Amino acid sequence: MAPALLFSIRMFIVLEGIDGAGKGLQRNEIISLLQDKVKQLFSTEFPDHKSVIYNALIHPGLHQEIELTPSALFLSFLLDQLLHQQKISECRGSKTHYFICDGYYTTNIAYQCYVNKAISLKNALTAARIFNMPEPDIIIFIDVAPKLAIERKMLEEGHTEGLDVYERSLKFQTQIRQAFKKMVKNRVFGNWVEVDGNRSVEDIRDAIMEVLTKRKLITY
Repeated sequence: MAPALLFSIRMFIVLEGIDGAGKGLQRNEIISLLQDKVKQLFSTEFPDHKSVIYNALIHPGLHQEIELTPSALFLSFLLDQLLHQQKISECRGSKTHYFICDGYYTTNIAYQCYVNKAISLKNALTAARIFNMPEPDIIIFIDVAPKLAIERKMLEEGHTEGLDVYERSLKFQTQIRQAFKKMVKNRVFGNWVEVDGNRSVEDIRDAIMEVLTKRKLITY
């Protein structure tokens, strides 16, 4: 069980990993620890399932209901993330405002630069500068075996339509995992830390909290 927190929170934190790594679960775990300890706490998943962009483009594109090129998907995800740009910018580096999300522009880079080759990494980073995409203060990569991740994903609620074109492919998820590992090594679009995601929800949460504590983003 994680110890109680003192009021010393700041930063824009991103949880990353392949589909089924448990990013959403860990976001909720951390929120439950922090919600009474900070002045402002913002949180979302990317893509934002409540956004018009997700419902009109991203969701039907991923479920092959409409045809979207990898480049169109890249731009759709980018626009979806930009809708939260102001709140993220307010939280980045703040001691009183906090933004935590699972998935972000880093997901876009892994999928569309490293695997789908829709856009070069150089151009993706240039686009981030042009549109003033806030760079995370820290990115925590939850590393999990792709086969286990797909098994977890199948058990999640909200998949009555089945897994999308990316989620159901073991080969693709293996490629995405390799892409994330390269991004961790090369510190692409932020400072990365890797944690073992092949464990229980509680063990992963405690590992993430230990990272945040050692980095002095949270003080016990």
